[in-house]
Amino acid sequence: MTKLTFPPQEQRAATKACLSFSGLCVFPQKPKEILTLLPDTSVKSKEPDDMTVTERKLYQVDKVNHEWRKQFFSGLPNYLAKYFADRYISIFHKEGRAKAARFLTEKMGIELQRRVSVVLYRYRHLPTYNKIRLMNEDIDQCDFDEVPNIGQLEFNLEEVKAKKPKSRLLAEMEQDELKDMAFKISKIMQDRFAQLSAEHNGETDKEIDAGIIEVFKGLAALTNSFGIVAPRKKKKELTAEDVYSDIFRMQDEKWWRGRLVKAHKIMREHLAIAMGQVSKRASAYCSYDCVREHQEQQKRNWDAIQNKILIDEETQEECDLKDMVLKSVSNPAIRRHELMTRTRGCEDIAEELGLCGLFLTLTTPGKYHNSYQRGGFIPHWSGASPRDAQIYLNGVWSRIRAKLGREEFRWFGIRVAEPHHDGTPHWHLLLWCKPEDKAEITRIFIDYATKEDKQELMKSGEFDHSARCDVKDIDPEHGSATGYIAKYISKNIDGYAMDDAVSDETDKPIKDMAKNVSAWKSRWNIRQFQFIGGAPVTTYRELRRLANLDKASYMDFLHSQERSQLLTVYRSMVFTHVGPQQPDAAFTKPDLMKRLGDAYQPTVTHPNGSVIKTMRSADEGNWQGYIMGQGGPFVKRAALIVRNAYEELPFSSRYSETIRKVEGILAAGEFIKTRVRTWTIQNKVKKFDELEAEALALDSSAAAPWSSVNNCTDDPEKDQKGQVSDKLSKILTPLGKKPESLDEHALNAFMKGSSLNLDDGRKVKIRSGYVDEEGNVRPPELMEIEKEPEDLRWLDFKGWPEPPNASKTDEYQQPNLSIFPEYEFGDDEWPLI
Repeated sequence: MTKLTFPPQEQRAATKACLSFSGLCVFPQKPKEILTLLPDTSVKSKEPDDMTVTERKLYQVDKVNHEWRKQFFSGLPNYLAKYFADRYISIFHKEGRAKAARFLTEKMGIELQRRVSVVLYRYRHLPTYNKIRLMNEDIDQCDFDEVPNIGQLEFNLEEVKAKKPKSRLLAEMEQDELKDMAFKISKIMQDRFAQLSAEHNGETDKEIDAGIIEVFKGLAALTNSFGIVAPRKKKKELTAEDVYSDIFRMQDEKWWRGRLVKAHKIMREHLAIAMGQVSKRASAYCSYDCVREHQEQQKRNWDAIQNKILIDEETQEECDLKDMVLKSVSNPAIRRHELMTRTRGCEDIAEELGLCGLFLTLTTPGKYHNSYQRGGFIPHWSGASPRDAQIYLNGVWSRIRAKLGREEFRWFGIRVAEPHHDGTPHWHLLLWCKPEDKAEITRIFIDYATKEDKQELMKSGEFDHSARCDVKDIDPEHGSATGYIAKYISKNIDGYAMDDAVSDETDKPIKDMAKNVSAWKSRWNIRQFQFIGGAPVTTYRELRRLANLDKASYMDFLHSQERSQLLTVYRSMVFTHVGPQQPDAAFTKPDLMKRLGDAYQPTVTHPNGSVIKTMRSADEGNWQGYIMGQGGPFVKRAALIVRNAYEELPFSSRYSETIRKVEGILAAGEFIKTRVRTWTIQNKVKKFDELEAEALALDSSAAAPWSSVNNCTDDPEKDQKGQVSDKLSKILTPLGKKPESLDEHALNAFMKGSSLNLDDGRKVKIRSGYVDEEGNVRPPELMEIEKEPEDLRWLDFKGWPEPPNASKTDEYQQPNLSIFPEYEFGDDEWPLI
């Protein structure tokens, strides 16, 4: 193809056209009218145009001190500045300008500015509104990246005083803004993924795998630049299979939203600590906002649980998710019972082995504490958060454990973490060791606990470790080891049996502070209770589940029997009675059911006698027997007799990961399945209340009786789907029309024996046909199930049960809701760098 040429006249015409066209192009350039600045002719009465909402509010009240006030409010997040602004305005109206200015000087002086600056600097990498907006604009206008520098774009930036837009911090954003930011960041990550994929494209499998790892590293670096820790694997060498799921995560809007919401809450709470809003004089353990947000989240969780049901995939049996939650360790009362059982079991083991007990307390150096208990800021606070203090305590304890391991000391125990009034955590440890090792273990503990900032422990020239750590011997004559730790377990869960107890830290009732402790733990992701040594509790729970499976089948069998048959079973059992036996007429069916259920013993068969003993101990709640059956408190994981068995489900997560879930147990190499049923969680169907009310309004006739008695001796199998279905239709809708919410799955499950919830406290169930004592065949019957009212006393922090006319404080009130554990980030999942 020949090269095209133009005559000189056409070239000149084309040049003029290009110059004319370029003048119309919308390139990023400064407007011509602001290139030459006008002299400052502003007057004092002119309202500044660079004020925040809070500064504008203050300006309208007091214009004279506007410039002076900037040193206190500039750079301070608006939601924090609002409190001081309201106080300033109140004092200004009541006592005048001088008193209001003195208030700012005293409360927002140099120390407060330093504390806020230190905290804000720690979160400097987190994305801001302007940063994400500009990055999105760069992506949308990427076609202009290589625009040539032409005359119209040349100007001197130093001569232009441009207005800098106000950058909003992550802590100032609302939930909808965080959602929008997560969407924009995910788009940025997707664009970056496309660029990296094009750069590291390979041909062979080896080149492709190496390219995938490089793509992951590039996305991880960009994620870290936003102040968020990239998902990472624990393996030293990454493979392409390891990073696929993490690449998906870093491009997912939902993953980013979770990280941003968590970082948003952490930053707000840390700034509240810097402002003095977390202390004995303000709100102990955590801020008021933290408690409120936690309680609101717990209420949302509980509402969601109440609106869910579990459905057995095989039998279509359904039950309320709420009932299952109340029976699990998510129930604070059950969690407390389990902790106390395990603690008592550990003490029994120590007595059996002849060990002595030590009660240790470990806290942090002064730079981790932010407020004095008597009131006022600690001047040498380093800006550390409660999470930083927890990391410090973990580090000290890791070094202590390593030293004890090198010295070959044998010990086991329990650790409890709880907050000081300012939110800084400290630990209480209950350890059991050999009497001859006690002195050396104490020396090692004190030595490592006081290594950092040791000079602050010198009082009048003498070393005093009591401010950093404390050691007490457990004296059985003064109380058991369980008694030492029971108080800390109760006060950090629900305050049970501590109605009149008052906290030494806050001077407030311990029961009232339980909700603050729960919010503090959730906000800073602090593990409160940890048992050190022995066998895992998850296996203990699986063994109890195995025994409950047998008992459930046994109780189902008892439910299908008549009173006379239950009485025969009861009389056939061997009991040691004192005095005359009760006559048969004195036994009711519920009484017989309870007696037979209490007398049930699970059938455990295994060739290994130790396995049988371990399984029975777990079923009986005997923690001592379970631990000793597993090999004792010093057993290694590889030597456990009974372990959990896991099922691997490949590509089962949102990010195509392999999920491991407990399937059963391995008892001395023999697999025993404990998860015999597969449940799915679904939303509850539409309530029948409105449908029933509409039907009753059209037909004033009374509904059918709840318990029908039919003397007909026809074939039960023939009548079951006819009679019962007709009666069910009449009960639910007298017009005979089946409700839309009663789908075929629910009806089939009901016909197979499952109960049907009417959402008003009533349940109906089909009773199978049977042969009575006279030999007559009874057809299936539609029966109402009497359901005992739920015992929800554990939901209330104000008493157990709630005392009448409970006193209410005027300071701050929150609804007394349950403390269901939230998802907790692991040490390698903490969202912030």
